[in-house]
Amino acid sequence: MGMNLNVHQMIGLFTLGVVGSAAILPYSAALQSQMNLSLKLILLSLVQGVVITAIAVSVGMLASKNLGLQVTSPLKTLPLAIALGIAAGVVIIALELLVFQPQLPEAFTRAAADGGAAPDIAIWKRLLASLYGGISEELLMRFFLLSGVLWLVTKVWSGPQGQAVQTAFWVVNIAIALLFGLGHLPAVLQMVEKLTPILLTRTLVLNGIAGIIFGWLYWKYGLAAAMVSHFSADIVLHVISPIVTHYLKNGAGGAGL
Repeated sequence: MGMNLNVHQMIGLFTLGVVGSAAILPYSAALQSQMNLSLKLILLSLVQGVVITAIAVSVGMLASKNLGLQVTSPLKTLPLAIALGIAAGVVIIALELLVFQPQLPEAFTRAAADGGAAPDIAIWKRLLASLYGGISEELLMRFFLLSGVLWLVTKVWSGPQGQAVQTAFWVVNIAIALLFGLGHLPAVLQMVEKLTPILLTRTLVLNGIAGIIFGWLYWKYGLAAAMVSHFSADIVLHVISPIVTHYLKNGAGGAGL
């Protein structure tokens, strides 16, 4: 179990994490309507990203090794990862439009249309943000949190043939997915004065669906599969969907997908 077996993976994941941390900056600036990012803010963000990435990779490598989880994924599993990511994105959009949007406060839907979901953010910024989601969020949520928590849980909850471990995985996977959803609440609260039950449910469900899928892919096929799937979902949500919405509103006069 020498660490030398994983040193190349550690360096690779750390490098990817730093790239992901930098990739989100242009998109974040656009969301906050900042024309320029100060050098100080850029450096602080990058330093924060480096520190978080270093912790996530270190803990993730140790925990995943003890759990028998893989960093790399067989190439033959990547089409499935891409398909599940696209499906997750489509399901999220469908639930948003058909189930949640009719019940959401007008202030929120108006703010969403004018703010974070605005189609005027450059495509290249959205692509970079998708890289952040696929890399940095997976390193933090799956590699660090899911692996770390599951490793701790299996210290007291394990059994023969991996039966209890499988159950423990699903409990932890769902919990981490819900935590991922809670992490999006600050952005929601910037759009409304108070959090309503429907807004809370929407945030947990839409983000939780994707998180559960990514966690299962990591458990079954490795971290790379989860990263590819997350990136694919973000491409649907942050690149393709805004383009289609913009076209329907301005080109075809439609009101939505």
